[in-house]
Amino acid sequence: MLKKTVINIVVIGLVLLVTSNIVRYFMPFYWGDSTQTTKYEYYKKHAEDFNAVYLGGSLEYRHINPHIIDSVAQKNGIDFRSFNLGVDGHGIIQQMNDLEGLLKIRNPRLKYVFFSISSEPYFFKANLHTPKWVSWQTANASYNALSILPSLEDPWKYRARMGAFWISSWIENLFNIGTVPDMLKYGFDKTYLDSSYVGKNHDGFYPYDYEESHLFMEYKWEDTLLLESRHRFEKGDPYTDTLNKNVLDAFTKVDSSTKANQAMVDLCMKAYKQCAKRGIQVIFMLPPKARTTYNLLLPVFNAMPEGTKIELADIRKYPKFYAIEYGYNFHHLNDKGATILSQEFAKQLVPLIKNLELAD
Repeated sequence: MLKKTVINIVVIGLVLLVTSNIVRYFMPFYWGDSTQTTKYEYYKKHAEDFNAVYLGGSLEYRHINPHIIDSVAQKNGIDFRSFNLGVDGHGIIQQMNDLEGLLKIRNPRLKYVFFSISSEPYFFKANLHTPKWVSWQTANASYNALSILPSLEDPWKYRARMGAFWISSWIENLFNIGTVPDMLKYGFDKTYLDSSYVGKNHDGFYPYDYEESHLFMEYKWEDTLLLESRHRFEKGDPYTDTLNKNVLDAFTKVDSSTKANQAMVDLCMKAYKQCAKRGIQVIFMLPPKARTTYNLLLPVFNAMPEGTKIELADIRKYPKFYAIEYGYNFHHLNDKGATILSQEFAKQLVPLIKNLELAD
C-alpha cells in the first residue's frame, strides 16, 4: 500500500513537472513582472531602433536617461541609440537572466550592453512566493547565486537561509506553484499592463518622481515602502549620513590592490564573454547609492577589463549624487539627480566608445 502511494506521488509529480515545463515553454521569461513585460515587449517590437541597452535594477531604471545620453553621444559624432531595460529590484543574478533573455531577441544592430555592478545575491524577502519572483527562476540562476553566497562575509546562517530561498524559488518555478492565475492573466488579459513604464520618451526611463504620483507598482507594499522612505529622507533622517560615511570609507580604503570577490568577478566576466561571442561590447557601470557595500562592489568593478567601465559612485568626485537636493530617497536620485547623472554618464561614455571604435 505504501509502495503504491509513493509510486502515485512520483507519477503525479512527473506529470505536473512535464505539464509545467510545456506551459512555461510558451511563456516569455519576463511574464511575471508587469513592468518588465511592458518594457521588454516594447523593446521587442522596436529592437532595431536601438543599438545599446542598459540592464540593472532601480539604480539604472530610475537614473539613466537615454534621451540625454543619446543626444550628447550623437553631438559627438557617435551613432548611439539606447534603451533602458532596468527593472526595480533586479540584482546581479536576475541581470544575468535578463541578459540571456535580451540576447534571444533579434537585434542585429545591438552593439553595446551596459551591465550594472550594484548588488550581491540578496533580495527583498517580501518578493518570495510571488509570481514576479517565481516566474523567472531557473536552475542556472540558483547556481549563480549559490556560487557567490559562500564567498560573502555575512553570517553563515543568513547566507544559508538565502541559499534555501533561491532553491525553493526554483522548485516553485518548476511546478508553477502559485503562478497559474497570473499566467492566465498574462495570456488572455493584457489590460493590467501600464505603458507609462516605457517612459515619456519611449526609451525605458521612468524616474521615481513620476512614480510617486502614479503608484502602480506590482505589489502595494512596494508603493508603501517607496513613500515611507521618501518621507524619512526628506526629514533629514541621520541614516543618510551613515550611508554617505560608509561610501566614503569604502572609496578611501579600497584601492587597486584590494582583492575582489572572485565568484562575482567570474559571473560578470561570463556576461562579458557571452556578449563578445556575438560581437557585442559589455560596458560595466558602478552606480551611486547602492544598498550593497562598496567594499564588495568596488574591487569587483576594478577587476573588469580596462576601457569598459563607467564609475559614478565615488562620493568624493560626485557629491551631488549623495546630496538631499538631488535625492529621491536613501538609495535613489530624483529627476534632477538623474539628469546630472546622465550628463556625467555621457561625458564618460563618449571617449570610452571612441577608444573602443579605434581598437576595432
